Amino acid sequence: MEELIRKYNIPDGFYTRYFKQNAEFRYGVELLQFLYFKCGKFLNPSKKDFYINTYINEEIDNFYNKNQINLPHLSFCITTKCSLKCKDCGSLIPLFNEHGHISISLEEFKENLDKILASVNKIRRLILFGGEPLLYNDLDKLIDYSCKKENIDIVQIITNGTIIPDKKILKALVDNNKKVYLHISNYSATKDVYLKLKHNKIRELLKDYDIKLQMDDGGGWLKEFGFSNEKSNPETTIKKYKKCFCSHCTQVLNNKMYVCSKGSCAIELKLVDADDYVDLKNSKNLKQDIIDFYNKDYLKACEYCISSDTIVMPALQN
Repeated sequence: MEELIRKYNIPDGFYTRYFKQNAEFRYGVELLQFLYFKCGKFLNPSKKDFYINTYINEEIDNFYNKNQINLPHLSFCITTKCSLKCKDCGSLIPLFNEHGHISISLEEFKENLDKILASVNKIRRLILFGGEPLLYNDLDKLIDYSCKKENIDIVQIITNGTIIPDKKILKALVDNNKKVYLHISNYSATKDVYLKLKHNKIRELLKDYDIKLQMDDGGGWLKEFGFSNEKSNPETTIKKYKKCFCSHCTQVLNNKMYVCSKGSCAIELKLVDADDYVDLKNSKNLKQDIIDFYNKDYLKACEYCISSDTIVMPALQN
């Protein structure tokens, strides 16, 4: 691996954000495919480092010798509408209540996804989230459309667990149950929202339909401090970006490809003046724009972002 990094003079940021992420997400997706959908092969967890190193080498070969681009994962924020009003929302979603919400149309979603898939070889994991995606009226159609794409490995729906899937969504999940699963963000330890959660009903319903369900461990959130009026210097910004858990993200909002949900929402809300996203509607060379996007050391929004190390309870309500 080190030899290949030197051979192709791969920058640290591009290596970490593109090659390493591709390998890690590929490993995670292949585990899920075997455990949830009974396809593929068993990967021995004790050999995780071996698999990831192997996949890194393969991704470097794919990129430099086969001219292939694989997206580790891609999240679509399909709506900023949410059933909760979280104080420390890392996506600043409650602010849209005052400024007007953004929801992608079915046609925009198809157009965005088709353009991206025409420029890359694979999306390893496609994520549909919000806001709260179960508030989106055409979620069933987005699921159907995404799951029919052969070069998308797996589709994940992230919900906060306050809404029971309706019949349309259940049918789409059943029809595509070899590729899609529901993920619940677990806020059950937070008294503010405990009574709103419908975890048990959702579990029972999905079990009846043999729909795969994943629930996270309900860990804490980082306290949200918003943005500064003054930008940090490049050295500080790079350190901030490398440390930030959002630096591994890639999301689409309002026909643009961003890195993190906080930065994208801040730009859409005009809290930050930045334009270093990929414009999916107007890009002249989307493949190259995506490569350049992964090759950034940081984003302009990062210059103003106030980072946080303070852990708070998840989903505390305003």
